[in-house]
Amino acid sequence: MLHIRCWGIYLWAFPASACGLILALPLLLLGGKVNWVTGVLEVCAPRYCAQWVRHFGAITFGHVVIARDVEQMVALREHERVHVRQYARWGVLFFPLYIGSSCWQLLRGRRFYRDNCFEREAYGDARKAPLKR
Repeated sequence: MLHIRCWGIYLWAFPASACGLILALPLLLLGGKVNWVTGVLEVCAPRYCAQWVRHFGAITFGHVVIARDVEQMVALREHERVHVRQYARWGVLFFPLYIGSSCWQLLRGRRFYRDNCFEREAYGDARKAPLKR
């Protein structure tokens, strides 16, 4: 039964993971690095592509994490794993919920990224316990 539940979580988040795979494909074709770590596909951009993704250290789509480089992946792994768990919880609904939270923060005169409830959870949980590789 646990095995079925595990696959169900991957299927629930698969539409988001598919977006991550599509975005990761060009980086992989250009020489990016890929690893499977604790049930998550981690993709690091090749060094010469870092300027294309310089506006973020890492971003998560379902069970796919794309990072600017290996150093950013290591530094942000715990934070991004919180987002993986959020996708597992909310599935494809995570996209509109995340955007909705950002819009709500803007309407309240707050920061759209740092005050987003999903980011606050990720920053808070990432500080609590380091993830084992």
